[in-house]
Amino acid sequence: MRGAPKLLGVIAAAVLAAGLTACGGDGSTTTTTASTSNTTASQKASARKDQEKNGGRRNAQKSKESNNEGSASSGSKVAAAPLKVSGGGSDQFRTHGGDNSIQEFGAESDESELQAAAEALHGYYVARAEENWAAACSYLAKSLTGQLEQFAAQSKQFKGKGCAPIVKAFTRPLPSSARREASVIDAGSLRHEGEQSFLIYYGADKTAYAMPMKQEDGEWKVTALSGTPLG
Repeated sequence: MRGAPKLLGVIAAAVLAAGLTACGGDGSTTTTTASTSNTTASQKASARKDQEKNGGRRNAQKSKESNNEGSASSGSKVAAAPLKVSGGGSDQFRTHGGDNSIQEFGAESDESELQAAAEALHGYYVARAEENWAAACSYLAKSLTGQLEQFAAQSKQFKGKGCAPIVKAFTRPLPSSARREASVIDAGSLRHEGEQSFLIYYGADKTAYAMPMKQEDGEWKVTALSGTPLG
């Protein structure tokens, strides 16, 4: 997968951030010229203060994680944009003098396949907009979830936790208005050859994207975490 190094980099960054949070400290030092007894008392007082400070940080972090887990399990409802399937084929997405390899890939699929693929992709984006990570994972191809779990096995943070927390880690928190915007799809073309297909669609602001997809057990699945802008 072409984006694999980038995915690994994001996971590595998340693990590093978690490690920095767990090992955090202000790094300051204190020098004293008082007697040994005064130094000991000062150290004990400082230790108590640091313990209280760190305890407060841990409680705040646990509260934040608890809220996040609740959001992930129940979903944060947004008024998702309705799916549009205007069709019209891939010619409308061609760019003059640009790379049209996706627009020219394979052959145009029929309207029923375009509708089915568009419904699957829209369902995936709506699940992510609602922060329903388990539902989002249900739209991913086995090849993609296998790769994500392989990367996750390399870190203590994600190892053995399955697909949902990994997809959550790759999804930047957004306000509800932006999450609704992310669910905008107007599907225009489905290019197909062999087991590989590309759904080409307009997102928000009429920006053209292509999402690689494939069929598994008669259902359309996405094979990337997000669409690629065309043009």
